[in-house]
Amino acid sequence: MNKKKVLSILSSTAILFSLASTPFTVNADNGRVAELEQEQKELQQKSNNLSDGINEAEKTMSSLDTERQGLMDEITEIQENISDLIGNIEEQQEELERLEDEIEKLNEEIEILEEKINERDKVLAAQARGLQTGGSPENLVDLVLTAESLTDLIGKIEVVNLVVKNNNTIMEEQISDQEQVKEHKESVDLAKTKTIAVKESLEADRSNLETEKESLDGKVQIVSEKYNLTAAEKDSLLSNQSQIQSEASRLQNEIAAEKEKIAAEEKRIADAKAAEAAKEAEKAKEAERARAKAEEKNNVATSSSGQSASSSKPSAPSAPSTPSAPSTPSTPSAPSTPSASGWGRPANGYVTSEFGYRIHPIYGTRRLHGGIDIGGGGPIRAAKSGQVVIAGYSPSWGNYVTIDHGGGITTLYAHMTPSLQVSAGQSVSQGQQIGTMGTTGSSTGVHLHFEVHQNGSRVNPRNYVNF
Repeated sequence: MNKKKVLSILSSTAILFSLASTPFTVNADNGRVAELEQEQKELQQKSNNLSDGINEAEKTMSSLDTERQGLMDEITEIQENISDLIGNIEEQQEELERLEDEIEKLNEEIEILEEKINERDKVLAAQARGLQTGGSPENLVDLVLTAESLTDLIGKIEVVNLVVKNNNTIMEEQISDQEQVKEHKESVDLAKTKTIAVKESLEADRSNLETEKESLDGKVQIVSEKYNLTAAEKDSLLSNQSQIQSEASRLQNEIAAEKEKIAAEEKRIADAKAAEAAKEAEKAKEAERARAKAEEKNNVATSSSGQSASSSKPSAPSAPSTPSAPSTPSTPSAPSTPSASGWGRPANGYVTSEFGYRIHPIYGTRRLHGGIDIGGGGPIRAAKSGQVVIAGYSPSWGNYVTIDHGGGITTLYAHMTPSLQVSAGQSVSQGQQIGTMGTTGSSTGVHLHFEVHQNGSRVNPRNYVNF
């Protein structure tokens, strides 16, 4: 066996060994893809569960907010009632003060009347004593006998009548004044008692209302605490969901890379098999040509008439030259950076902050601004066609959307209004509206924060988009 044949056999053996071992690599890669897809499926299930929890938290927050608003309305109504009662109490207090002033005046009048009554009592007592000592029949006879004349007698009788008449007037006035004092006292006492009772009732009502208000304040505090706890749980769920979706995006990129690797390997195998088949076909043709040539020589030698049986035999056909082994195809190079002409501007407006390090407007520290801010307002559109990976909310980004454009390129659109117009898993075309500029999350005004990620790292969006 000559050297060329040996080299040909060795080359074929190496190629066959390479082709035989390649399926194991492809199978291993396919197994890795299956593992990644299973992991991605589990992450999606976790994300769905978190979405259910977020929806439940939002329902609870809405219910608590409604309950809190109802309690606040009740508190407002009670406060108004308390204010009315306080006004009534103040009116009753003024009425009491007025009555007390009136009572004071009446008491002064009562004192004056009582003094008059006392004076009348003294006069009546003196007259009573005079009648007791000088009002006997003998005195009256003496009064008649001592009269010097009829005129004197008549004058003395008129004096007696006047005294009696005056006493009757005094008694009537005495009785009238005493009745008036009694009526004044009873009227004032009744009004005072009634007013005090009304005031005490109003005070009791106000105390009850204030107690009820304190109870409602306690309920509002409990509801507010529940609301805040639920909001914190929701933020935690959103944060976990954001992390899961970021991990899912990474897995998606890794799956795409693995599939590209498998496709390249399968192409390399197909090319190697095609080269080997072509080589085997060329070897078969070469062997056929050598066989035909040998037969032709044998036929010529047999038909020659002057040749002896010991004449020289035809030379054996030379071994076909060993074709060179096909070269191993090179590994595909990484995709080049797409040109700006293939991308569209995500929003109208003016650039307010470039990509790079800056002093953060909220935290006041120097940190990387991983995107470009566009101020203004209006619709936000997909800078390029792709598939929505995330359409949700985070405490920092607010309402935001992430789109996978393939080849390890993703874009992020942040601080949008809650009315997102796309959802995770949806395919979008370039220029399609995905939301509206807002100021949700860590934001100081209405704008769009736009990022471009290349293989998981943030890069300057101006490398892709012409702003």
